[in-house]
Amino acid sequence: MHKVIRDPIHGYIEIDDLAIAILETVELQRLRRIRQLGFSYLVYPGANHTRFEHSLGTYHLMNVLLDKLAVAKEEETELRVASLIHDIGHGPYSHVTEPLIRTFTGKTHEDIEEMLFVHELERSDAEDRSLHIAEVLEDYCLDRRKIMGYIKNTGEGRGKDFAKILNGEIDVDKMDYLVRDSYYTGVAYGVLDNMRLIQGLDFFEGQLVITEKGILPAEYLLFSRFLMYPTVYRHHTSRIARLMFARAVEHYINTKTSALEYALALREMDDFELDVTLRSAEGYPKEMMARINERRLFKRAVYTGINVLEAHVVEELDTEDRVKELEHEISIKAGIDDKYVIIDFQGAKEESLKESDARVLIRDEQSTRSLREVSELISMLSRVFWEKCKLGVYTPGKYRDAVKKAAEAVLWR
Repeated sequence: MHKVIRDPIHGYIEIDDLAIAILETVELQRLRRIRQLGFSYLVYPGANHTRFEHSLGTYHLMNVLLDKLAVAKEEETELRVASLIHDIGHGPYSHVTEPLIRTFTGKTHEDIEEMLFVHELERSDAEDRSLHIAEVLEDYCLDRRKIMGYIKNTGEGRGKDFAKILNGEIDVDKMDYLVRDSYYTGVAYGVLDNMRLIQGLDFFEGQLVITEKGILPAEYLLFSRFLMYPTVYRHHTSRIARLMFARAVEHYINTKTSALEYALALREMDDFELDVTLRSAEGYPKEMMARINERRLFKRAVYTGINVLEAHVVEELDTEDRVKELEHEISIKAGIDDKYVIIDFQGAKEESLKESDARVLIRDEQSTRSLREVSELISMLSRVFWEKCKLGVYTPGKYRDAVKKAAEAVLWR
């Protein structure tokens, strides 16, 4: 049996029995209550789309790409499933809580083994009961290790590198979220020709490569991502809100007897559950949640490009523990509690324009080069991407002048 779902981005998305079964699981339904863009709705009121919609869109583009590449049937099913479930490990507000979960548990949203490998499935004959991903994968006799390999891109296996289709430099995940985020925010930078890009992808010696016809749409994808970062993904208002929220959650977790256990539980919560938890808390978490709900956010005491900082300061800011020490130093100089000073360093080098490493097939040479080597535009974007990152120091408005003075004394010493 096949059904169709109407999507505002891709039109009608066709789903089969397996996809239907997965969509009806507890894990996928939770994604309906996980915002794709965290607190971007405070800047762009339409940015209320969810991980559920994105998962459907990624699944659709996976189907289109697999049809184009003529992938063998034994590889297709696991790839389709991986594209549909690749985000089930996200916590509330998606990437907002991920750094916190990683700090306490060591897990990222790609670490979903415990959801797929359940040793003893508790089944019952109750009508209308909810199914779990592990049950569906077992019922359909799917290779769960292969699915995990595609999601995490572990580099395991031989032959063609199918994982790059979902988790690589140019993949169906990015193709969907750039277009979807652009549509729901109203920012026009993410309008991509995904079909043209898909037609320009192929395999060469086991590698997923961009062919000549795919270079231009690939350039457009990277340029769109480059523009979406300062406009949407790193907009200072949503950055401030997400950091206030993360600090509130961290403070709340640290009050628990078992911080690890609670941090793990976050992976099963949705946005609304965590909102209610913080609103019902006392002290700092409740205050931060009230500020966010009423849009009384911290203000920018300092906001500048990281290229104006000394190299040793940039190096210090790339260390989480040192950032907390610097926040404490600033708060002492400003004469306020360190809970009201937040340093936002956006220059983590792992966030560089890694898509520029995508391989391009040079047919005359029967070899590949990086997109950065082939395209002058991408070469330029790669150079300036990191330099465009910002340093922010945020605090309540009444402390702004004092924190600005203190931050300048500490960071420009």
